[in-house]
Amino acid sequence: MSGESNIDWTDDTRRKVATTNRIVNEQCSFAPDLEQWGQEDVWGLPFHARGDCEDFALEKRRRLSDLGMSRAALRLAIGIHATKYYSHVVLLIETTQGTFGLDNENNELKCWSATDYYFEGRERRDGLWDWFDQADWKLGKPPRG
Repeated sequence: MSGESNIDWTDDTRRKVATTNRIVNEQCSFAPDLEQWGQEDVWGLPFHARGDCEDFALEKRRRLSDLGMSRAALRLAIGIHATKYYSHVVLLIETTQGTFGLDNENNELKCWSATDYYFEGRERRDGLWDWFDQADWKLGKPPRG
């Protein structure tokens, strides 16, 4: 992935990120892969403005990259919801003020450690993934990056 590892977290950047998150959440509707594609776990951009969590995250990354934000600072993460126990993907943005999550389930920009997810894996700058010890979150301690 090219570009800087962190994006300067200015008011302008925050507005662009928040607007992109909100617009994608509004323009796309949730559709499980099995319903849309007839198979589980298909990762791609939303098709006819429909997709599941990873499709929303990929679309947000595409749009932010098109706005000139460093692709190396826009990374995917896979987590488990802390109380509802479903698997979920969000886009993380690495900034000079911390790592923020963009979620298709709400429009809030939260520090990734303040989200409702225990993260299992996180994309690295080089495109490979770091995986976390599941013993930590099963004991009630969310993994931190």
